[in-house]
Amino acid sequence: MTTGRTVLTRDQIVDDLADMLGVPSGELDDSTNILDMGLDSVRLMTLVERWRAAGSADVDLVTLAEVPEVGAWVRELTGRD
Repeated sequence: MTTGRTVLTRDQIVDDLADMLGVPSGELDDSTNILDMGLDSVRLMTLVERWRAAGSADVDLVTLAEVPEVGAWVRELTGRD
């Protein structure tokens, strides 16, 4: 049985973050603090809505805001270490 839930990939997450921040994706590694790179709450909400619209309904704004590092987001959003 499938749930229809879209699972984000690391590449999708990093590419979306880089696009939102206006930087090359190669500048973002697992330890990059996204808030220090300039991601504000409005852009964070935009990303969350983008990912939800793509079918990843489990994206939680508060969880992402609590640990604003690329690696933590990848683990949270992909369910992988």
